[in-house]
Amino acid sequence: MKKNWIESISFISFLIVLAVILSMGCAIWDDYRDEIMENQKEQLLNTSEILAENMELSLSEYRDNLAFLCSMPKTRPEKELYARYLETKKGFEIDIFWEDTEGNLIDSVKGARFINPLLITEMSETESIFQYEEESGKKYLVFKKLLDGNRCLCLAVDAEQYYQQLISGIRIGTNGYIMVKNSQGLILMHPEEEQWGIHVIDGRRKLYPDLDYSSLEAMVREQCSGSKGISEYYSYWWGSPSLTSVKKISAYAPVDVGNDFWVISSVVEYDDFCSPIEAGFRKVSLLFIGALAALGMLAAVVGKLLLDRKRALEEIGSLRELNEKLEEIHRGEEMLAHQQRLQVMGTMTGGIAHEFNNFLTPIMGYAELLMMEFPEDSDAYDSAKEIYEASEKAKDVIRQIASLSRRNVETVYQSIPAEKLCSRAMKMAESICPVQIHLEKEMDLKGETILGNATQINQVILNICVNAVHAIGKQEGCIKIRAACVERSELLKIPDLEAAGISREWKRYLQIQITDNGCGMDSETLRQIFIPFYTTKKAGEGTGLGLALAEQIVTSHRGYLHAESEAGRGTSFSVFLPVMEAGSEKEMIRRGRGEELKLIIADDNVKILQMLEKDFSKLKNLRIFTCREKKELHRLLEGEAPDVLVIDASIEDGSGVDFCMSVQGRYPEMLKLVMVDCFTKEIVEAKQKKVIDGYLMKPVSDTAILEVIRDCGRQ
Repeated sequence: MKKNWIESISFISFLIVLAVILSMGCAIWDDYRDEIMENQKEQLLNTSEILAENMELSLSEYRDNLAFLCSMPKTRPEKELYARYLETKKGFEIDIFWEDTEGNLIDSVKGARFINPLLITEMSETESIFQYEEESGKKYLVFKKLLDGNRCLCLAVDAEQYYQQLISGIRIGTNGYIMVKNSQGLILMHPEEEQWGIHVIDGRRKLYPDLDYSSLEAMVREQCSGSKGISEYYSYWWGSPSLTSVKKISAYAPVDVGNDFWVISSVVEYDDFCSPIEAGFRKVSLLFIGALAALGMLAAVVGKLLLDRKRALEEIGSLRELNEKLEEIHRGEEMLAHQQRLQVMGTMTGGIAHEFNNFLTPIMGYAELLMMEFPEDSDAYDSAKEIYEASEKAKDVIRQIASLSRRNVETVYQSIPAEKLCSRAMKMAESICPVQIHLEKEMDLKGETILGNATQINQVILNICVNAVHAIGKQEGCIKIRAACVERSELLKIPDLEAAGISREWKRYLQIQITDNGCGMDSETLRQIFIPFYTTKKAGEGTGLGLALAEQIVTSHRGYLHAESEAGRGTSFSVFLPVMEAGSEKEMIRRGRGEELKLIIADDNVKILQMLEKDFSKLKNLRIFTCREKKELHRLLEGEAPDVLVIDASIEDGSGVDFCMSVQGRYPEMLKLVMVDCFTKEIVEAKQKKVIDGYLMKPVSDTAILEVIRDCGRQ
């Protein structure tokens, strides 16, 4: 009897606890749903903002292209010039034509015929955007600019292709879509073709007069105010025959179009966001309730098992504690051994570098004496010169060995012709290949240059080729070296490199690909090949430092080293090095300093720019330009040809040092100074390698900047 009473009390208590948990679950569900919905809306708004920024850039580019076409010199017939311009474009520009001020066609480059002009936007007094059609009904955006006289120059853009390739492919929910309208509510782009060119409210009211548009009208008024935001409203799926009323969410953002704006709107059904959340929460709730019931049924059994296993758990705990202590001792021993190896390697390499420098000193000295004694056109002079140049290269190699002992080795970067560098590296690789290994060489370079140290890059290629020879072994094999320039987009296709974050400062990279058909590596070995002292060779056959040093060198050149391999099918290494942008012939001529000094200061902080601009404005014979964005900075560099660039170490979440390195080839005579918050190894090494000319510690002043400029001028 007593036992039954206890069981009843336990069951009632269980029901009470379950009811409390369910009520708490409902409250948690409300908070969880609201939070998830807000996050989904924010992501939808981010999508609209990103698309708005991209479209703003595209419209600005078309506007600039039209202005460029209007300003082209008339050295040959206009139609021929514009035809050549269209041939160079691979975007959405399809034709250029002329109209009079009444809209009548005067001439066309490609002969396109457009009808039904519809004014969309007036960007300025002389610039406007129209929507035209072909007889087939296909829509085009036409950018017009009024010329002197009674003509308009028009640039036609394939609006449907632009929408399909850049916008419509973005999937939002089940039926979601993205549309574009102007500030008056005229639909410019929509997944349904019949919606193009009609007004959001008035146009649809003509097509579907019996529908309720009150909620849609309120949402359109908010969008046409020029602000960004998120709205919930009731509307219809215009592509559906039933036109059932549904609740929608619209996240919108404005697109700046000169004196006017457009609106990018991402539209999704409310249930597309809410239904998956509810379904997931129901599944979790059912799972939780089932688990809770199972736990209640197992509680008695577990209690008994816990009593029986208490003693066993205590014994297991003692054994676990002992095992952890043994593992800790083992890790300490491995760390100590690793540190000892590093210490021995540092001491050994430092001693080797010192001794070899002692050997090279008399060799280089006597070689110079011989060169002075022999005539320059003699064979003896050439032999002495070869000895001297080989000694110089050996000296650079010794500097690299000394870097392993943590000495500060100054490595000067120079402009290196990529073709010359790769040719020499291929000859070095050919010299180390045994007779049974065939070397294939392929080079597709057209005068590109890189900024770096030739000896270090040769060392990288040599280390990789040595590994390839060892991987092939005594069997017949083939090593293929290919050198070519690739776009930055090719690097983004490699998952490992994309995850590492490819710098945006360089558009093109020199790719040196070394492929062998040796034994290859499994995924676990491939993951560890760049770890110092890791080697798969037998004891005494390898140090495990070759690839680690190669990766360090490539990284210091702002490049990337990528490896692909499969056991039994060979290995492929790709070395990517940034290509310097070549300046025009006029820019590459060494410029002498005039009486007036041109200075550009780039920083994200407006107050710093204002302070420096105010201070420098008091000085004579000096012009100062300030900017906050890299886009504006590139424009100033191209337009003003400054003498000095002073840039913040971190501008627009990027590296000031990387920016200086990327413009080295285009502006070789410009002084490049970096403003830093604290001295770092990267800044000091950048100055040693001649990537920058100097650096300043913040806070900076006009006096400090002029002093550093004066010091750099003395060097």
